Amino acid sequence: MVEFSDRDIVKGLKKGDMSSFQQLFDTKYSLFYAFIKGMIKNAWLAEDITQNIFMKVWIHREKLNPNKSLHNYLYVLAKNEVRDHFKLKSNLNHQEIEDDDKSFVEDFEGSIDAEVMTKQVAAIVLQMPEQRQRIYLMSREEMMSNNEIAEELNLSVRTIERHIFLALQDIRKSLPAFYLFLFAIFNS
Repeated sequence: MVEFSDRDIVKGLKKGDMSSFQQLFDTKYSLFYAFIKGMIKNAWLAEDITQNIFMKVWIHREKLNPNKSLHNYLYVLAKNEVRDHFKLKSNLNHQEIEDDDKSFVEDFEGSIDAEVMTKQVAAIVLQMPEQRQRIYLMSREEMMSNNEIAEELNLSVRTIERHIFLALQDIRKSLPAFYLFLFAIFNS
């Protein structure tokens, strides 16, 4: 197979040349697959996302600029796809938590064990640093998304995610084994 420069590949892509697309795919797929897999730690999803970025290149080939780096364009597509994946996953997890919380309340309403666990979690939350406590309560009680909390508190989403992670870690460390099991089921 003849090696083409990025510029030649882009020119071929803009014309709809499948051999240019094949050249791009053959030279860049493995690199971007490894990059994406390293970020999301899931081979199946990495393959899916990598295929999506190449599909997007083909779909939007007329917009490609032969004077700009094709590698950088692929990198930006990959980064955006991974970000979108994590954003969707976060939104789904938030919805699952909301659904789990409702289910938990319905299943264990009036149960002494649920009441005891709720009191224990509340006591643990009260011992957390003020910022972490506030973020945890906004997330779990007010059901605010990480983005909404970040915006309201003027913090980064990453900071919010870290505080929630640490809050859950504090709770998991402090709950007795039985309640830890219940907590894990309803907050995973």
